[in-house]
Amino acid sequence: MSIVRKGIVVAGEYSGWNIFVDDDRDGDTGGYYLYLKKSDAEGFDYWFEHEVGLQAQLVDFEVDWIDWYI
Repeated sequence: MSIVRKGIVVAGEYSGWNIFVDDDRDGDTGGYYLYLKKSDAEGFDYWFEHEVGLQAQLVDFEVDWIDWYI
């Protein structure tokens, strides 16, 4: 897996949380992971088989993207 984007959510329920997108298309699960992390003890993830599902979920978050690796 490789992180392709990371940023900080800047509005809404998860404001201030870190957000990461991992590309695992060539890995064990395939698809993409979206991680939201507030602290080492608080966070969760989503898994998407296709990029279209990932993009649909990302519209729910206002994000200040700080890195772009693709």
